[in-house]
Order: sequence, then structure tokens, then C-alpha cells
Amino acid sequence: MGYTASALSFALENINKPVIMTGAQVPLGYLGTDAVTNLVNSLRLAVWEYHDVKGVIAVFGSKIISGTRVKKGTDFDYDPFNSFQAGALGQIGRFMRIDEAALRKHVNYLSKYKPLAIQSRVLSVKKDFDTKSIASLTEFPGMSVDLFKSLVENNGIKAFIFRAFGAGDPSAHLFPAFEYLKTKKIPIIVTTQAPGGVASFQVNETGQYLKEHDLAIPAFDMSMESMTAKLAWLLAQKMDYEQIKIKMSEDLHGEINIENELI
Repeated sequence: MGYTASALSFALENINKPVIMTGAQVPLGYLGTDAVTNLVNSLRLAVWEYHDVKGVIAVFGSKIISGTRVKKGTDFDYDPFNSFQAGALGQIGRFMRIDEAALRKHVNYLSKYKPLAIQSRVLSVKKDFDTKSIASLTEFPGMSVDLFKSLVENNGIKAFIFRAFGAGDPSAHLFPAFEYLKTKKIPIIVTTQAPGGVASFQVNETGQYLKEHDLAIPAFDMSMESMTAKLAWLLAQKMDYEQIKIKMSEDLHGEINIENELI
């Protein structure tokens, strides 16, 4: 759901209607199913008259979450999804509680570049995603520097997502790989393996080195699902290296908060 919600958020740039996603921990027809409750709650939000509800939103359990912040935390609870690194748009149960400021911000993204689609002919739908050209890697001690070059030359990889140590701080012995990718104009987005961490390139020396030499793009507080969908979306639009660097650090639909910078 996290990947789908993020992808729809980028694809439906100026949608003027609510697109509500939901599901169930226990399938419909099984004892203890939450499918009916989640469906009814989704419909409640879709026809809610007291606030301006538009754009891609997930309703699951008690949470109302912006599409670019959907993150699953457990396979057990009836309330498995959280709003990653940001407050939810609201809560839903017997009553509905909406965070008006958060919802207003969520809706405002939809007219950031183009007017809201009053008619279907002006709806901007950019539905292509180049996921096959992305390699997503997790750093581990002793990781080979040659892996990056091999993936580029033998597998046609055009972009990387890299889960580094610390606050987005890769091991120094991997710097030649980052330098190689820069010469090839292949973007690499660096995030952290810490579940609640922020990759800002401002905490530790190796992250600061990447920033000083313009070797990578910090993910800041983007979720893995959101940054992957966003990168694939930008690649499919044939954006070049410099354009991708700019757009990955730009808040398009509430997926990234640069204010998390420390200095």
C-alpha cells in the first residue's frame, strides 16, 4: 500500500477528488475481518462535508494518512499503518478528528504547479514509472565497491537508492563508487537504516563528505516507498541527472521535509 499510495500521489498531480486507499488485515469472509470497517470508514472520509478532502489518502484502522507518508509497521495489529516521520491527517473511529492544518497542506500540493482539475481533460496524469532501472541496496560491513559499477555496466542501472549507516553516512571505502556514479551522471539517493532516522548529510564526517563533494542526494525524512516511487517517476519522465537532483530534494506532495536539517 505504501508504494501504491506514493505512486498515485505523484501520478495524479492535480486531482480534484479524494482517492481513498484501504484494505484489511483479515480478508473479508474470515472471522475477525476488518475489511468492512475499513471500507465504511473510507467512504465516510470520501463524502466528508466539513473539510476539503482531495488527493491520495489511506484510511486503515484508526489512521488517516497522506499518500506519500504511508508506512506499514506490523502484520499483526488492526492498526498496522503509520504516517512516516510526520503527523497523520487525522483519526477515524466512532468520531472523525481531522488535523486541519495538515489536511490543508496536503490539499495545497495538488495545485502547486497546475490548477485543480475541474474537468477530466485538464487532469494531469503521469502514470509511467521506471522501476527496472533502479537498484536498491543496503550497506553492510565490507561491502564491495565494485558492486555499483557492475550493476551499471552489466545490468543497465540508471539510479540507486542506498541505505547507509548512521544518518546517511556510508563507509569511506565506498567513496570511489560514489565518485564513479557522479562521472556517469547516475543519481544515488542515500537514506538511513535507522527506522526513525533522517539522512541529512550534516551529522557525521562521511555524510558531510558526500555533501561537500556533491556525490549523492540526501533522502532526509522520505520513506523508502516514497523515495522509490518518486525516483522511478522522475526517471520515466526522462529527466536528466541535474533535474533529478533538484526534484528529489523538492517537496512535491508532502513526501519530504527539508526543515529536518540540523544546521
